[in-house]
Amino acid sequence: SSQLEKEVAALREKIHHLDDMLKSQQRKVRQMIEQLQNSKSVIQAKDAAIQELKERVSYLEAENLEMHDRIEHLIEEQVSRGGGGARARSKSECASR
Repeated sequence: SSQLEKEVAALREKIHHLDDMLKSQQRKVRQMIEQLQNSKSVIQAKDAAIQELKERVSYLEAENLEMHDRIEHLIEEQVSRGGGGARARSKSECASR
């Protein structure tokens, strides 16, 4: 009887220890899940910022192309109105930019 009581006490102690270990592991898993969720939120925010920057770059590239086209058009108009002197000046202006 006393031998069984000792075994029961030892088993209860092991159960208590295993229960503590389980709770500790559960806490760690919850922390890892929280970290993953936070990382996911950060990544989503950065992805949104990257997308916004890509859209801005596309807009600015289109605007830049339109400006180049306007400049070329103005240069062509000056060349057709002003003759050779304006043409040489326009080419040198473009080359310096």
